[in-house]
Amino acid sequence: MRILPLSPLTLTLLLALALVSSGLGLVWSTHEVRAGYARLQELELQRWQLQEEYTRLLLEINTWAAPHRINQIASSKLFMLPPELSLSRVVEP
Repeated sequence: MRILPLSPLTLTLLLALALVSSGLGLVWSTHEVRAGYARLQELELQRWQLQEEYTRLLLEINTWAAPHRINQIASSKLFMLPPELSLSRVVEP
């Protein structure tokens, strides 16, 4: 198999084509990295907001389920009273 020598014009055109395609590849990859980083920033902001909301909901749940609040509701709205100790019995196995 015989390889034909390239003319200087053909070689110049091939090198120019390689240079342009390399430059376009660099621009494309840079754009993709920046778009990915922007998406990462959005997701981190959303995670932070969801974590903040979760913390607020936990605080609200703990407030509503506080023992003193349950006792207050039981006595004021349901008219419940704690049992007298004289009526309690200990059962041993």
